[in-house]
Amino acid sequence: MSGRIAKRWLAGPGRVALALTACLLLVACGFQLRGAVGLPPEMAHTAITGLSATDPLVIELQMALRAGGVVSVPLSEATAELRIHDLRTGRRALSVGRDAQISEYEIFTRLRYSVRGRGNDFEIPEQTLTLTRDYLFDPEGVLGQAQQEQSLREAMRRDMVQLILLRLQAVARDD
Repeated sequence: MSGRIAKRWLAGPGRVALALTACLLLVACGFQLRGAVGLPPEMAHTAITGLSATDPLVIELQMALRAGGVVSVPLSEATAELRIHDLRTGRRALSVGRDAQISEYEIFTRLRYSVRGRGNDFEIPEQTLTLTRDYLFDPEGVLGQAQQEQSLREAMRRDMVQLILLRLQAVARDD
C-alpha cells in the first residue's frame, strides 16, 4: 500500500476499524480504568473506623471507595464497616558504610484491617498488609532525604489502598 492510499484509508473507515480493534484488545486482556472498581454491593454505605477521619489513609480510602460507588457514612448508617485494627510505620537501618554511618534505610508500613457487614453476613476476616521501601541515605542532603522518605510513605499509602481495593474486588467476584 502506498503512503497516499494508507493515509486515505486511515482518514476514513480505517480509523474506526483501528479504534474498534484497540478497544477489543483492551477488553480482551482485562484492562480496566483504575477508578472503575467492582466492589461488593454490601459495601454500598461503608464506615471506616479505627483511625481519625483526618488520617491520610482514611481520606485516601474514602476517595478510592467513592470512585467505586461506595458512600462513606457514619457507623450508625453503614451497611459495612471497614475497621483499621492497627497501623504502624517505622524506619530501620538497612546497611552501614565503612565510616560506621548508616548508608541505607528501610521504611515500612504495616496495616491490619477487616470488613464486616452490618445487618448482612458479608465479612472479610482480619488481613495484614506489610509494605517496605528502602532508600540510600546521604548525610549531606538531610532535607532532601526527609522529602524522599515522605514521598515514599505517600506512595506506600496509595499502594495500601489499592491492595485493599483489590481484595474487595476479589471478594465481589467470588460472590
